[in-house]
Amino acid sequence: MKNNRKVIGLYTRVSTGQKVQVVLGIQQKLSIQAAQELFGQDVHIKFYVDEGFGPKCNTERNQMLEDVKLCKLDAVITYCASRISNTFSHALKVVKEIHYSNVRFISIIEGEYTPLQLNREFEILEVLAQLERKDHAERIKKGIAFKKQLKKEGAKNEA
Repeated sequence: MKNNRKVIGLYTRVSTGQKVQVVLGIQQKLSIQAAQELFGQDVHIKFYVDEGFGPKCNTERNQMLEDVKLCKLDAVITYCASRISNTFSHALKVVKEIHYSNVRFISIIEGEYTPLQLNREFEILEVLAQLERKDHAERIKKGIAFKKQLKKEGAKNEA
């Protein structure tokens, strides 16, 4: 007899500056409630929790994505789609990757992202992500130029 019990991955990312236990508790409680409402009381919950900022703080997300690829999960639930990554553009890529593996992606805040919705809404979101990347690149260029100018002015003042 085949086990029809759904395995649901609950992904939570909390920043170190937040009251970690409180935020984590709230997000996980809401995610568990959503999982049980959508898939029934007899679900297996697998928790993935990342704390902090930056790429070194994404080990649990990366493990979740590996489990998605290996078909170990039926769905991924997170509090907010933007919490799945540090940048909006990367969050879009992660959600698409989840869908390409035929795993449902559900956000407590935004609801479920269906493939049809992804096609329509993600076109708009990808434009916003491109603008984000462009703005980010522009800020980096300005920062480099500013540092070069400071260095140049410092050299003049020392002479």
